[in-house]
Amino acid sequence: MDKYPRFEEVKKHLADFLPNTDNMPNYDSVLEFTLEKVISDVSIYTNIPILELPEELEPTILGLAVQTIDIHQWLVPKDQQVGNIQSLSEGDTSVSFRSPSDIYSALQATNTITDNYVMLLNNFRRLA
Repeated sequence: MDKYPRFEEVKKHLADFLPNTDNMPNYDSVLEFTLEKVISDVSIYTNIPILELPEELEPTILGLAVQTIDIHQWLVPKDQQVGNIQSLSEGDTSVSFRSPSDIYSALQATNTITDNYVMLLNNFRRLA
């Protein structure tokens, strides 16, 4: 897969929006995975090859990446995450969590392009 020419610059801006305050060991991997997925999704949606994506899309790419990381709590320490809880019981306090394979499957199926950004991306979309 082609790498977006300004990937490192965009990653730096993403790190500015989401600083590594908890010294997470996988911080860079999370940023890179998210950016690669968002850039790929934007490229597919707009029908523009990754190497030809215009710089004007970078704020949109950043917004989508920040939103994706926040929604899925990829930079939240495991003990503080609430999205992985499958069920709660009060009497005798029972908590069950989703399995890692369920979480991974959900993340693979994640559509990073949300309704908030469709109108912006439609301005750049090419007919295939």
